[in-house]
Amino acid sequence: MTELSAPQRRAVNPWWVGWVAGMASFVDGAALVGTGLALVIYQQTIGLKPEEIGLLTSVLTFGVAVGAIIGGRLGDRFGRRRVFITTMLLIAVGATTATFGTQFPVIFAGIALMGIAIGADIPVSLSTIAEAATDENRGKILVLSNLLAGVGIGAAVLVATFTGGMGRAGAQAIFGMIAVVAVLVLVLRLSIPESASWIQARNERRSGIHTIRAERTRFRDLVKPPLRFPFLVLAAFFTLVSIPITLVSSYAAYIAANFAGVPVSQFSVFILLLVPLAIIVQYLFMRVVDTRFRLTFFLIGGVMFVAAYLIPVVFGVSLITLVAMILTSGFGTVFCGEPIFRVWVNEAFPTLLRSTGQGVIFSGARLVPALLLAPIPVLLTTSLPGFLIVMSVLAAVGVGIGWWGVRSGRMINEFDHETEPVDETAVSA
Repeated sequence: MTELSAPQRRAVNPWWVGWVAGMASFVDGAALVGTGLALVIYQQTIGLKPEEIGLLTSVLTFGVAVGAIIGGRLGDRFGRRRVFITTMLLIAVGATTATFGTQFPVIFAGIALMGIAIGADIPVSLSTIAEAATDENRGKILVLSNLLAGVGIGAAVLVATFTGGMGRAGAQAIFGMIAVVAVLVLVLRLSIPESASWIQARNERRSGIHTIRAERTRFRDLVKPPLRFPFLVLAAFFTLVSIPITLVSSYAAYIAANFAGVPVSQFSVFILLLVPLAIIVQYLFMRVVDTRFRLTFFLIGGVMFVAAYLIPVVFGVSLITLVAMILTSGFGTVFCGEPIFRVWVNEAFPTLLRSTGQGVIFSGARLVPALLLAPIPVLLTTSLPGFLIVMSVLAAVGVGIGWWGVRSGRMINEFDHETEPVDETAVSA
């Protein structure tokens, strides 16, 4: 194996890497929720038109999806550190532009840049975390990164709550918070060295050492055995579970107002109170995700996730049943949604395809629900119970695919054997 230089061998605390690199998820959560709140304020203060708000909301979502593919590939080609420092700088620039812009084109450019940079940052940051960790704490730290997304959402809502009545300054406070956090994280990231796993894999490839991680580096390797199976399973699993999560959360307040007669202000208070509970549940999952009980909790969460959308169908639509639906689905997806996906996807691919693979899957899981958002109000008018039943079915299929894929034994932990020679692996296969 190729030796590392002294700077490359520099010790780094994986938990420190988890906190600093994981702040990409904080920014992601804060931006997605905060932008929606800020644009409403801009509509009332600088005269953004409804169609402009629609375009700004869409460009953020699509920017994240496109950025995930670009950033993931660049992270595998040129290193984690170069990319996650550049992306955090671009996030700060984009958020600052949206903070002080007063014209639609300027705000559009800022939000687009912010979305692309956030999307590019996430797969690279998660790969950095996974490669700095060990088998004993990798799952815990990756779940921690997902927990930070919830903290980011809570931070955006709190800023909006305290500044929402201040006119344009309220929207500026939201975007400004994202910009300030991005600058602080950028400074902290300078302390994180390049991933030792990435350096070793790159050096092996340059030296002609035919290990798994040095040989499997191309896009097409994702759709060829043996990586094709985990790639397709994880893509189907994460996309399917993301659809009900995204659609229901996007229209939860709309459903409460139009079908249960609950004002948005009242409903939002209940949702905000659920954020600390969700953080506590994710902390509990951190305690078991690296143990043999991982799949047990996945199955428990899957049952909760599937059953949650049937609560208003069975017991009628009311404030109580809607809050119960969101509470149950939110707790369930801690065990069977994005937290466990972050663990599985980083284990499923070798080093020089780790960012690429999860970037492609993450992009699809953002794009597909985004394309389905527009017709939902019409479908809700036609049949709210029917919509919720479809969401439950999609959740069940997604959870079932994830369970089957992991139980099949064909999704292995690449950290355990990616340093093996390719020919020896082929013989044993």
